[in-house]
Amino acid sequence: MPKNSYHEADTEANESLLSHSEGSRHIRSQSWSNAKRPYVLAILLSGNRRRVLIKIFLVLFAFSLGFVALISFFKPRISLVLENSETWKKQTPDDTDLAFPPHYTALRTRIKNLPQHNTSLPFPEGRNGRYVKFSSQISQLGWNNVLNEILLNSHLAYRSNRAYVFTEYDWKPDYYPWAEDLMYEKPAKTPLMALMSGPVTGGPWYDGVKPAPAAAFTTPKELKELGQVSDAPPRSVAHTYWEEVCPLHKRKIISTSDVKPWHKFNTNERDGKEIFEYWLRLLTDPKFFDEIALSHLEHNKKVKGDGCIEILPAPRSEDNFPQVFDLWMWGCERVLGLWDEFKNSPIASVGLGTSEVVERCIKRNLHLFSRHRKSGSNPPLKVDADSDVELDVDDLDRRQTADSEDPFARVLAVHIRRGDYKAACQDLADYNSTYYSWNQFSFFPDHFAPPPYTPGKEKGSGNQSPENVKIYNSHCLADDGAIVKKVRAGRNDWEKETGHAGGKEHYLDTLFLLTNERDMEWLGKLKKEFIEEDGWKNVVISSLEIVYGDAQEKDVGMAVDMDLARRAAVFIGNGFSSFTSNIIHRRLVDGKIPMSIRFF
Repeated sequence: MPKNSYHEADTEANESLLSHSEGSRHIRSQSWSNAKRPYVLAILLSGNRRRVLIKIFLVLFAFSLGFVALISFFKPRISLVLENSETWKKQTPDDTDLAFPPHYTALRTRIKNLPQHNTSLPFPEGRNGRYVKFSSQISQLGWNNVLNEILLNSHLAYRSNRAYVFTEYDWKPDYYPWAEDLMYEKPAKTPLMALMSGPVTGGPWYDGVKPAPAAAFTTPKELKELGQVSDAPPRSVAHTYWEEVCPLHKRKIISTSDVKPWHKFNTNERDGKEIFEYWLRLLTDPKFFDEIALSHLEHNKKVKGDGCIEILPAPRSEDNFPQVFDLWMWGCERVLGLWDEFKNSPIASVGLGTSEVVERCIKRNLHLFSRHRKSGSNPPLKVDADSDVELDVDDLDRRQTADSEDPFARVLAVHIRRGDYKAACQDLADYNSTYYSWNQFSFFPDHFAPPPYTPGKEKGSGNQSPENVKIYNSHCLADDGAIVKKVRAGRNDWEKETGHAGGKEHYLDTLFLLTNERDMEWLGKLKKEFIEEDGWKNVVISSLEIVYGDAQEKDVGMAVDMDLARRAAVFIGNGFSSFTSNIIHRRLVDGKIPMSIRFF
């Protein structure tokens, strides 16, 4: 008999359900099936021989067309599978072959087996826990643009006492360290735990971190019903576990289109702190959430509780930047209102650590920063008791004394962006842009205020005056002379500020050039000028000299550069860059003084 579904077995009960007519049809169907092939042959052989040949030809032609169509459809897919399968075989189990992308097999297994991936855990984790997934989070952009949002989203999750749901980093193909035809999947992905460590990637909270006050989102009675309350906030979980613990029927859903438009909360006119507090209320006040999340009203009515919340992006036709904290906020002074809270967050301060992969690569390259010293270490600094040292407001000596074991104590790092930045700088000028994110603080020595826009012109492509474009290029795409001049000033100012000036030789003796430029002639000329004109004893060039021990280290090269620059005594960055901004965030949290942070 015919089966009711693809997986249903024939049973006597099913047979008994057939009526007489249904049974007859079933029998006739079997008879047709048995006689099928002779019947077809009879049709083909009917008529004269010519007609038979024509019919055979038409049948073969039809089969040929169908076969060609199938091959055309499946060939790209088969080729991709075979190609990726072949590539997969070429990489070693430990990802040691630099010619191919890494698999991260062991790391992905470790993430899958995180202890918080357990539905039996007590509240606020487990099957009755509290989770939030930012599906609106930006994807396939530069790592540092993505990192900004990850950190702020995870801090919002922490404040709302919800587990942050982390995903892997999706690469923009243009930025991937390997050719597109070597990708195992598209887009290529890197586990977040390979790029950084800490609570945001599923690591444990450090001692003393407490969850947000429970009264903000639930009652003592509800807590008792849910079970034991953890002494720490819920830990971040991987998106694969989210799918298990928060299936669609358990999710309350809100779209950024419920919040951001001008006729709603109008986030483009709000300070960063206001935006944060509004979303915090949405994630902690179920009644307020239901009033605002109108785009998924019917779905949300069917969901019991608010343990699982998913934030979806608005359609691109409505919002080109549909994130909770979007580019318009990061690219203007409105973001600065978030700093006081953000810098003290257990997510963005002591809880934000260097990943094992990045740390491994840094240790591999430490010798580059002290190779010019015969002893291999820096002798202790002799401090003149009569020197004029400025004391901070808390009466602490502002000089940053050097640890003899610290290879970065005498390093000045400078971010020199090239390549795609020529067009980017023109766009920044056309729209009279400010510096990016944390680069905008007025307490930095090189604070930038955009010049008045061209009179009578609206901000847009080609409308900026040549004079203003020149101003922007001097900050965004400095020429050789400007680079040398700024490095010289950054070195002298810091040595004076910290009490290291006045000796026979400069205290800062190693220059680290963080650049995507690989022009040997240009880099060689610049390096020669730094050594011969300004007496730098050691010049390290990231794009030419940083060595990767395996494919994993190569995959996270941008995070390696960022961590090296974070540790340097002085850092000179590009104020329009998210890479620079994230380095500055780490330096400020580490306690580096403003004079150690400069811009072109």
